[in-house]
Parts: sequence; structure tokens; C-alpha cells
Amino acid sequence: MVFTVNINKSSRNTSSGNNGLLKEVNGVNGMPISVAPGFPDLEDQFNQMGITHIRLHDCFGVGDIDNGFNANHSNIDQLLVTVPFDQQDKAKEFLADYANKRTIFPYAAVGMRNNDLKQALRSPNYRITDDAIRRTMINNASVNPGNLQREVMFRIGRTLDGGYEVPENFDIYAFLVSRLVMRYSINYKGIGLPRKVTYWEIWNEPDLTFFWNNNNPQIYYEFYAKIANAIKAVDPTAKVGGPAVAYGYNPGGAYIDGLLNYCQTTNTPIDFFSWHYYNSSPQSIIDAGNYIQDTLNKHGFSNLESFCTEWNSTPTGTVNSFTKLQSAQNAAFLTSILTCMQYTKIDKAYYYRGDGAAFGLFNDQTNPKRPQNKNFCTYAAQGFNLFTRMFETPYILTQDNDFSTGLTTLVAENEVGNKINILASNFEMDSNFVEPAFPPNGYSLYSQYYLDSNRTTNQLDDDWSKAHWFGGVDPRTIMYNNEVPQKELVPQLPISENLPQKTIDYEQSRMGLTVNIANIPENYNDYKITAYRIKEDGRLDRMTPEQVTTSIDSALIDRVLTITDVGATSSTVTLYTVELIN
Repeated sequence: MVFTVNINKSSRNTSSGNNGLLKEVNGVNGMPISVAPGFPDLEDQFNQMGITHIRLHDCFGVGDIDNGFNANHSNIDQLLVTVPFDQQDKAKEFLADYANKRTIFPYAAVGMRNNDLKQALRSPNYRITDDAIRRTMINNASVNPGNLQREVMFRIGRTLDGGYEVPENFDIYAFLVSRLVMRYSINYKGIGLPRKVTYWEIWNEPDLTFFWNNNNPQIYYEFYAKIANAIKAVDPTAKVGGPAVAYGYNPGGAYIDGLLNYCQTTNTPIDFFSWHYYNSSPQSIIDAGNYIQDTLNKHGFSNLESFCTEWNSTPTGTVNSFTKLQSAQNAAFLTSILTCMQYTKIDKAYYYRGDGAAFGLFNDQTNPKRPQNKNFCTYAAQGFNLFTRMFETPYILTQDNDFSTGLTTLVAENEVGNKINILASNFEMDSNFVEPAFPPNGYSLYSQYYLDSNRTTNQLDDDWSKAHWFGGVDPRTIMYNNEVPQKELVPQLPISENLPQKTIDYEQSRMGLTVNIANIPENYNDYKITAYRIKEDGRLDRMTPEQVTTSIDSALIDRVLTITDVGATSSTVTLYTVELIN
């Protein structure tokens, strides 16, 4: 028997979304421009996905203050998972040099070590980050007909594997940050940005010692306060926050309760609290968001914005998991999460990640029917596209789906009420999906992009390469001294408990969906339905998935519009657009 959802057309749900309006939780980590040689520019795809919020994180120099990559470091593998084995050593050497040369302050570490601000400020690489932010914010009109506007969140810190020791001089680090705030929040027009950078996130996952090799949380509190006050001194209207905590559910945790208590008792500025969510249960995000809000309330920060600045089903990257993350099954996962986020306190969210790098939404797979052509997108990217279409109808309607099955539904209408969009996501969790060692079940691995290290960094000296990856600077002229000896990792603080998993009834949601929309106004006597579906083996030569309108049944009887779709089974995402006709 198909799963049934009842919708009340005459009742807008003001307790969901942002006072009843859909929230823009469809941000991503990464950039629409190429992160390194071997990876594509994706401005057209990002625009079609409707990505309006970008977190600058793990961009290999862009937005990074003091990277100190070392090619011999055993964990330098963020972009190396997909590199052919015989090219791994060369790729390590390339990546370390590439990310270090693109870092904003290439002498920050040696300057901090010598307590020498002038040395820390030597030869800054502003132009590389300038160009990346400018290209991210200013879209090519030919691929952005809707004039989509982007907001960039600036993550203060380093890319993964760019060094995990605590900065040696907080005062110098704060001054370096203040230079960036002056550039990107105050004098932004002078470098060609259409709008300022407003949000500044202080560090990433300090509760993980391979990002912050210290387990005394007081040290992070002091660092946070120093940076937050430095930002506000330059731009009082800037929004500061953190700590981008890895364990977003950790009652009583030092980097959640502890930081909030510190900010409250010391009057340290904090405008948003950021946290991460890696979990294979979409419905559990509701409990995670509610927990964060309860914690904010407890510490007197009930009006603080809550940002989930990283989320995905798994934090473990392998060639197996990358394929699964680009599948129709993951499209159902991520649209289920985006739906559930409308029913908990999450103001913004950023998927990890949106580009063609590790965990990304894009790959190098060819179209089997046209081997000469690369696929334009993945099923997961199409999921973002269908979710974005919901903003055509931003007013959330009341429904009776309690999110206890594999089918999550989001229903919203436009302001005048003659158009309704219904997003139905059918995700069924299984151990194979979240286990990175297991290959996908039932389909082949997708070909992934990988780092092109055929040339050294200094050989990227042609005009196109200099413009594309170095902001027009000749890489041969860029020197750096940011390496810091990496000590043995200290023990991490214990986690109090895991997020309880929801009990989900998949039997109810495996057979399809029936939607009943009650209280259709009497002045509408006809309707038109259009349906699009993401499913494995669907077309990937365009962002819009296949139309399946003819495969659904519908009827308008006694002011109730009923839609029945037996094709809305597991690992599918379907968007139904209903236009009511007078």
C-alpha cells in the first residue's frame, strides 16, 4: 500500500521554516571555480543548482591564513584519494607546494614564531583569494540568467592537512585577520566585489585534534575572543561565530556549552553558533537542530543564529563513498535533510561539498549512451536543483507527515496560492550506503576528477594558469615559510553521547506515494501537474531530471486534489508542480 500524506491548502505552517517561509539551507562548502588543476569550473552548474551560500573551506589556499602543508605528512590526502597510485608521490609534492603558494600570508608562521608582525605580513597573496571571491560572487550572465546573488562565509584558519598546531601568537593572528576584514568587509568595492563578506567563522572543528592540536578548551576560547574582537573592531556590523564543532551533538561539551558559557560570562561577541552533522539518518537532523537550540536557550542566546556549516552522510572519503554520494540514493538523502531542516532551528546550512573535489557533487563520468560526452551533473546535484525550485513557492503548507518513514515531503505554495510544489524524497538507510569500504550495490563506480600534477606549480606560468589559480601572479615569484613542526596528537576530549537514531518504518514508504491536498478553493475548477524524478539510470546530460508526468494519476473531487505515484519508491526524488486554474 502506498504511503499517504494529507495537506491542508488553507493552512500555512508558520512554525516551520523561517516563520513559515522556506529557509535557504542549500549552501555548500567549496567554490564554483576550479580548486586545482584537474578539477572543473562549475559556474553554470552552481547557478542551476541555485547555490546562494558558499563557505570558503578546504579550498587549498583560498581563504587560508597560514597553511603549512608538508608533502611527507602521512595525512596529506584530501585531493589524493582519486589520484592513480603511480602518481601519488608526485601529486603530494605538487599539492603541498600549490596550497602553500596560494595561502594568503605565506610568512605568517615564521612571523608568529619570531613575534615579528612585519615578518608575518611579508608578501601577502591577497590577489588569489580576491579573484576567487570575486568570481564566486560575480556570475557570468550567460549562465546566470536569474541574476543569482551569492553570499560568502569566510572560514578563518587552514585547509585540512595544512597544519594542526595552534597558532603561536594570537595577537599577530588577530591582526592578520583584521587586515582581511578591512579588505573584504570594508574596502570590498576597491577589489571589485559586489557586496561585502559579512560572516566570519573562527576556525574549523577545534574539538578534533588533527585540526587544533590542543585539548584545553580554554585555549580555544581565548583564541576565539581575540579574533572575534579584532573583527568587530574593524567592522562592528560583521557577523562572527564558531566553532564549527565536529560533534554537533555533545551535551555538556566543552566546545558547545563551554564556549557559549565563556562568551556569555566574558561578554565576548558571538552572532552565530556553527556545528557539523555527519549522520546517515536524515530525520535525526531535527533532533540535532533542536538540541543546539535548547543549548543556546540555556545559555541566554535564544536569538543566536544556528548554522550547520558541514553536513553529509559520512566524513570518510574513499572511491566507493564518493560514487555513493553522487548517486540517486544520496540525492534522496540530501533532499530529505534539506526538507527536515525546515522543521528545526537551523538558519543556514552548507553541504560538504559542492564542487568536483573529494565528497563533491560532480565527477568525470561519461554518458554511456554518448561516450564522447561528459555528464553535465550527478543525481545528487539534481537533488539541489529540485530543492531550489521549491523557492518558487516559498510558503510552507501544513501536512501530516511526521517523518517516521523513508518518505519525507515538503509542500509549499506561492503568495497568491495558485501554484503548489511538492518535493518527495524517498531515502532508505542501509549499512552498505554508509560503509566506505563497500562498493555501491547494483551500479558501477563513477569516474572521478583527480589532481593533475603533470606540471610542477612553478610550471603553471602561462597566462591562463596564472589567471586561473594564482590571481594573475606568477607562481615562480611566490615564496613561503609557514611550516611548523607537527607534534604528536594529544588525546581528544571524550564525547558525552551519540545522537539517538530515529526509528524509521521503511515498509510504509517502499510502494510509492499518495498526496491529498484538501480545501482547494472553489474558484479553481481545473489544474495542471508536472512531475520530474531523480532515479538511478536517469539522464545526467542536464540538471533537470526526467519528466514523469504521464506516470502519475490525479483527480480533483470535492475540493480535494489527489495525486498517486507508485513510482516514488526508494532512492528517488520527485518534484510535483501543481498549477491551479480558474
